[in-house]
Amino acid sequence: MTYPPADDRLRHLLAQELNCHVDTWGLAFFIADCLVNDPAVRAELERIAAAHAANEPCGDRNCQRCFTAATHPAP
Repeated sequence: MTYPPADDRLRHLLAQELNCHVDTWGLAFFIADCLVNDPAVRAELERIAAAHAANEPCGDRNCQRCFTAATHPAP
């Protein structure tokens, strides 16, 4: 079994990043849980995933995949 479980990877990744900026691991997990369960965040993740699945740019300026495609077009 891999850790974290597949259904908790986003929450765990966010908590790891947040943990560097908050006082406790519990607070990092609390904030990550709020983010993962936020309907607006989920909708945005689904929108980005759908754009990538359709091989379209997602429009997020922080997306490395889309930035690379825009700045280094295929020959």
